[in-house]
Amino acid sequence: MLNFFQIAVIAVGIAIVVVLLVLVRAYSKLRLEYRALANSLNASNNDIAGLCSAALTVNSRLTSSEEMLRELSAALAQIQHQNQNPVDQQQAESSDTSYRAVIQNARSGASINELMHNCGLSRDEAALLIRLHGSAEPLQ
Repeated sequence: MLNFFQIAVIAVGIAIVVVLLVLVRAYSKLRLEYRALANSLNASNNDIAGLCSAALTVNSRLTSSEEMLRELSAALAQIQHQNQNPVDQQQAESSDTSYRAVIQNARSGASINELMHNCGLSRDEAALLIRLHGSAEPLQ
C-alpha cells in the first residue's frame, strides 16, 4: 500500500497540475484581451494622427486665408484712397477755378447784381468779393 507520504505527494502533484491548467487558461484569456486592447490603442493612435494632420492642414489654410485677407484689405484701402483723392483734387481745382473766375469778374468791375446772376452767389457773397477784390468804386 501507499503510504501517507506518497499520497500527499500525489495530491500536491494533482493540485499543481490543476493550478497550472487554471493559470494557462487565465494567461490565454489575458493574452486575447491584451491583443484586443493593443489593436484598439493602435486604432486610436491612427485616429489621433489623422486628426493632427487635419488640424495642421486647417491651420495652414487659415494662415493663407488671413494673409490673403490682409492683402485684399490693403489693396482695397489703396484703391479707395486713390479713388477719393482724384475726386477731391478735381473738386478743389474746380472750386478754385470757379472762385478765380468770380474774383476776376469782381476785379473787372462787375456789379453785385452781375455776380449774383452770372455766378450764382448770394448778395452778401457778391458784396464781400467786390469789397475784397473789386475796384474802389462804391457798392450798388
